[in-house]
Amino acid sequence: MEINSKEDALTLALKLAITAATEEQASECIQYAEMIAQGMTAKQVNMCKMAAECMVEYEAKHAA
Repeated sequence: MEINSKEDALTLALKLAITAATEEQASECIQYAEMIAQGMTAKQVNMCKMAAECMVEYEAKHAA
């Protein structure tokens, strides 16, 4: 995934938090996500959450 915007960065951070192997890694990703989300609207953040969930579902269904 190429990161071109705050939305891209937040979506990726959220996806990594969801798929992290450990609670420590998930916590670190959440901290980054919170920093990235500062200054974004609630709508932007919610869209990123939905996009991250879609990415995880897609990868789960289409994993090789």
